[in-house]
Amino acid sequence: MKIEGCKTSPRHLFIGSGQDNSKKKQQGAGIGKDGEELLETVRHDFYQTPTTVIASFFLKKIDSAKATVDFKPNALDLDLPTNEPAPKRYKASVPLFGEIDTQKSTFKILGTKLEVSLYKADGASWPVLRSDDQRTGEILQIGRAGRV
Repeated sequence: MKIEGCKTSPRHLFIGSGQDNSKKKQQGAGIGKDGEELLETVRHDFYQTPTTVIASFFLKKIDSAKATVDFKPNALDLDLPTNEPAPKRYKASVPLFGEIDTQKSTFKILGTKLEVSLYKADGASWPVLRSDDQRTGEILQIGRAGRV
């Protein structure tokens, strides 16, 4: 059954998303070569063990044949194009909180995200993933708590 959208009020919507596509340009997303949308940010998250930091960058349908991940001692260079009908690309240099071992670090491209395993060079706890992120003031403890 096909229902047409309401023509009396812009709030009544039965088809489409209701979002103005021109807002993307206002939010800073640009158009790159080959007509792909350039993303400034993607959602990311991380957790850690005593020796590694596992970070996830959430972007659907990453083209694994064209994607590049370059490990540097204090940064992570990402170039992640998608293979969607309306292609997108996330290209960024992520400054890391601590130093990593570039030889041991690995990555996996999954259906909905890029997962990066960063091996810590010094084994210290990271309060944030990016060095330019604001610290929350939380104290992270890895391993067993001391006896009282």
